Amino acid sequence: MIMHPQHSNNATQFSNNFNALNAANNLNNEVVHTPLNAPSQSINLQRKQTLYHAGDRANSLYRVREGLIRIIRTTPEGRLMTLRHVMPGDFFGEEALSDSTRLEVAEALTNAEVETIDPTAIDFVDLQTVTHSMSKQMQRLMDYEYHLQTGDLRQRVARYLIQLAQTPLAVQNDAGHMMVSATHELLAEGTSSTRESVSKIITDLRNENLIASGYRSIVLLEREALLDIAEELY
Repeated sequence: MIMHPQHSNNATQFSNNFNALNAANNLNNEVVHTPLNAPSQSINLQRKQTLYHAGDRANSLYRVREGLIRIIRTTPEGRLMTLRHVMPGDFFGEEALSDSTRLEVAEALTNAEVETIDPTAIDFVDLQTVTHSMSKQMQRLMDYEYHLQTGDLRQRVARYLIQLAQTPLAVQNDAGHMMVSATHELLAEGTSSTRESVSKIITDLRNENLIASGYRSIVLLEREALLDIAEELY
C-alpha cells in the first residue's frame, strides 16, 4: 500500500498516541493519588455495577483508585455508546462541580475502588488537581475519539482492542500475550457498531490467527499486525 506523506504522518501519530497511552497506563499501575484537602471516602464496586444513571442529581465527584470505569450514553436508537474510559487516578462525575444532573451512566468494567468527594469542600489546591486530571483525560479522549470513529469497522475494532489491552481489563497470559476481558457487545458499544457486525470482524481476525477468543475474553496474538490494521486508513 502506498501511503501519502500526510497519511504517513497520521499513522505515526496513531503509533505515538498508542505508545503514550501505554506509558501512561504503565504508570497507572503504580499511580500516586495526590491527597485532597476535601474529605472523601472509598466505595467498592463489583464488575458491571452502576455508580450513577443519567438524570441522577450530581452530588459527588469521584476518583478511581483501582479498576476501570466507563462512561456511557444511550443513543436515540437505544444503543449504548462508550464515551470514555476512566483509569486509576482519573477523576470523573465532573457535573458535580456545576451543581447539575448526570448526563451519562457510570459503570464498573472491573471490580473497582472509587473515592467519593464532596464538591462543596474542594478548595483551590484540590481544584488544580482535578483540572490537571481532566485535562489529561480530555487529550486522551480527543486522540482516541478520532481514531475510534474513523475508518472501517475492522480498523476500529483493531484500535479498540489495542486500547483495551492497556487498561485494567487486560492481563498477560502464560504465553506472554495480552488477554482482554471483553464481550462482542462491549466492543460494539466502543466502536459505534452492532454486536453482529463486530462478531463477524472477530471471527475474521481469529481465522487470520491474529487473535484468539473465548468466553468474555480475547487474546491479542499478533499485536504488531493489529497495529498495521489500525493504521491501514493512513
